[in-house]
Amino acid sequence: MSSPEDLLRRPDPRERTRRDVGRFRRRDPGGRFWRSLALLGSVGWPIVGLATGGALLGRLLDARAGTGIRFTLMLLTLGTALGSWVAYRALRRNGG
Repeated sequence: MSSPEDLLRRPDPRERTRRDVGRFRRRDPGGRFWRSLALLGSVGWPIVGLATGGALLGRLLDARAGTGIRFTLMLLTLGTALGSWVAYRALRRNGG
């Protein structure tokens, strides 16, 4: 058993340094920053791309059919919903 004095004593600085260096070496070499940046890209771009594509296609269809902004709003909404679903799947697959 440890005495109360042992519990209050700080560990040896050399031992703490060895422990920290060991943790640093065991750390994932890929780095969290790049993995987080890739995850951010896999979430944001599908939403932007599909929403923009839906808006552009809707604008084209509205111009041909003369329907005002009906197709633009429908396809923009559909693109945003589909992009959000793709982003959700990317988060579930890669983000935990």
